[in-house]
Amino acid sequence: MLCLSLTDTQAQRRRKSNRRARLEAAKRDNLQKIQEINKIIEKTEQKKEVSVGKLNAIGERINKQTKQIDIISENQQLLENEAQELTRVTTELSGNLEKLKEEYAKMIYASAKTSNKFNKLSFLFSSANFNQLVRRYKYLQQYSKAREKQAVLIQKVRTELLAEQVNVLRKKQEQESVLREKITETQNLQTLKGKQSSVVSQLNQKEKALKNQLASNKQAVERLENMIARIVEREIRRSQERERKDEAKSEPSNNNNKAIAMTAEESKLATSFSALRGRMPWPVGSGFISDHFGVHNHPVLKGIKTNNNGVDIQTSAGNDVKVVYDGVVQSVVSIPGANMIVAVQHGDYFTVYSKLSNVNVSTGQKISSGQKIGVVATDNDGTSEINFQVWKNFDKINPEKWLRGR
Repeated sequence: MLCLSLTDTQAQRRRKSNRRARLEAAKRDNLQKIQEINKIIEKTEQKKEVSVGKLNAIGERINKQTKQIDIISENQQLLENEAQELTRVTTELSGNLEKLKEEYAKMIYASAKTSNKFNKLSFLFSSANFNQLVRRYKYLQQYSKAREKQAVLIQKVRTELLAEQVNVLRKKQEQESVLREKITETQNLQTLKGKQSSVVSQLNQKEKALKNQLASNKQAVERLENMIARIVEREIRRSQERERKDEAKSEPSNNNNKAIAMTAEESKLATSFSALRGRMPWPVGSGFISDHFGVHNHPVLKGIKTNNNGVDIQTSAGNDVKVVYDGVVQSVVSIPGANMIVAVQHGDYFTVYSKLSNVNVSTGQKISSGQKIGVVATDNDGTSEINFQVWKNFDKINPEKWLRGR
């Protein structure tokens, strides 16, 4: 009797099914981000003139489009592996079915020799003794049941084979669908790259205007940096004055004028803020990092580098800007080239939000994580973005290492 076990195959299919579900979830999530970026691009395209903001949005769209193709390719490979496994199982089931049929045919042939009553009686009464007679009788009963089981098993394998053959056809149809999807997405990617090249070409013709804009931005960055440094210096002085007035202080201060001497409450706030690393919420509900932290090449002007003390996050016009954690508003000012700015203290940490069109908070106000502090500004080129910075005392921190994945 042939015994079939498909337990291992079923376990593999469950694992592959879970993997496919994860791929589908990743594809849906990436598609949602593509739709968000498309809205940003549509906004920038309302302006006739090209801009660096538009170029950044197209570049991010290309990144997400490439990721979408990678997800589809991974799904395509998974389907190919599943199709091969289904074909292997189908071949195995087909072979098993033939073996079962051969065994059953032999059983039928053997049974035919003792099919009439005379042969059965002759087989039984030719026994040497009573015990042998009983054993032969039981054998005939078991042999009859074995034939019945074999027939049932044949039908079961035949049903499984038909089901697997249907699965193979379905899997091939899925493969064809995924292939068509990949071709479409690849064509979309080529279109985006063509649009990117066109924007770069047009921006190269605006070199003088870009350099003027770059100079203006540099001045705004310097003013913002000086403003933050003054806030930190002020808070250090205040903390030192507080320490001197604290008559209960039993040990001399070790403060070296470079760090804030925190109270127990401020220290607790700073500790909880530091725990946000890698899971900090974004200050806007949607968008992407259009300019990264540190020194890097200008996206258009060759040989020119720019420096960012934080990150620029390009988003949709009119989006709310929210504080990333509990804190106290230390400054609300306006700087040419950076619009409205809000600086929030979290112990010895500071978060700074610039390029806001309007502000909903005031200096000295205590605010909670996720509270709205303003609205993102949109420049004359139709680009809506904020600059987000994180400081610890005088040290600038890369926000990308703190923001949760998106």
